[in-house]
Amino acid sequence: MRAPRLSILAAAVIGGLSAVANASERSPLPAAREVPEQVRSLVQRFVDQVDALPGYQVVMTKQQRIGGTLSPAETLLLKQTRSPDCRYMKWIAEPNQGREVILCSDRYEGKIKVHEGGLLGIATLSLDPDGSLARQGNLRPIRQAGVYNMAAMLKADIQRRAASGTIDAPDTTERDVDGQASLCLHRDGIGREEQNAPYPIGAAELCFDKALAMPTEVRFWHQNGQLMEHYRFRQWNLTPGLGAKDFDIDNPDYDF
Repeated sequence: MRAPRLSILAAAVIGGLSAVANASERSPLPAAREVPEQVRSLVQRFVDQVDALPGYQVVMTKQQRIGGTLSPAETLLLKQTRSPDCRYMKWIAEPNQGREVILCSDRYEGKIKVHEGGLLGIATLSLDPDGSLARQGNLRPIRQAGVYNMAAMLKADIQRRAASGTIDAPDTTERDVDGQASLCLHRDGIGREEQNAPYPIGAAELCFDKALAMPTEVRFWHQNGQLMEHYRFRQWNLTPGLGAKDFDIDNPDYDF
């Protein structure tokens, strides 16, 4: 496998960071002669779109290397709103089919509400989002989940590179990701550029849907060459009309 290269990146994972700046704080990303206009324009569209996005829904798959072993891919539905900062997740296929998770900044005293599917889902648990039980089986905390964090970190990385004069052209490829015509940006030699990374990132790849300007695939490699994280995104809904009931354990459509 050739070494991926990416000039900009942040993880959209089960576990994302804080929300991006308000739409009123939007600003054009710096241009560079070395970066093709197609790449700069697509990334700008993504950042602007997320800046103005009150909420969204997406189906994603998640695969991480835990304790040296690459876990089976998990498939889940993710709903998120910017204000309040809320996430609802439901695992819609095995493994962990039926699991549901809610974390909302203005509810449940900041605790994660979680229950498992099937017979294991008799009780709903309240977990510390930074505790060991909530982090079990995840490289990153749940607060890092979502596209708002990805856009914020992506924008900050571009601006930091512009200030230091190190904006460089990424390697680019075009490919189909789950039926989505995508432009993929690659970079290796990431090192410690992502300060909150749980391991030294050696390479990264980020793919965007060329029409929708939303992510379709994200991959991270360790400096030793091992694939550490792999995420795919499909069925983006950018106007889902999310409300309080979408993050309520008493929602009759949920199984809490």
